[in-house]
Amino acid sequence: MAILAGNLKTKLAMAGLGLALAMSPMMAQAKGGHGPRVTFEELDANGDGSVTEAEMQAHRAAKFTTADTDGDGSLSRAELEAQMKSGKEDRMTRRLDKMMERMDADGNGVLSQDELANVGSERKGKGFSRMDKDGDGAISKAEYDEMAKKRRGGRNHKN
Repeated sequence: MAILAGNLKTKLAMAGLGLALAMSPMMAQAKGGHGPRVTFEELDANGDGSVTEAEMQAHRAAKFTTADTDGDGSLSRAELEAQMKSGKEDRMTRRLDKMMERMDADGNGVLSQDELANVGSERKGKGFSRMDKDGDGAISKAEYDEMAKKRRGGRNHKN
């Protein structure tokens, strides 16, 4: 009976971890996070326009299998870490692709100083004047700190 209970605990823990792996991208998307996005089409394996519980379970199992690189049926810390790093690398690649698409005006695959200088040209100069509250043409330490505090959402952090 104790062996059966141990197996049940293991199975429940693995099922919970699998569910967390499968659901975390969707939760991150719902919260506006930057986690990997799972599209409806990825979940709708048969393409019928709806997602069944079986399709969700199949997606979860596929995510687990991908993360289980040594195929032993469990996820080690190293495997989880590799999965997380892979997700970060994928997000970074997508961000860089979007950045290049937006900023590379001549489409040559590199960003020149002129292209970078033109980024946000419609707002150019306004950032400085917003920080220079007293309009004296210079930003004081207090004005700088106030801007930094606003960027952190009002939180006051020390380096």
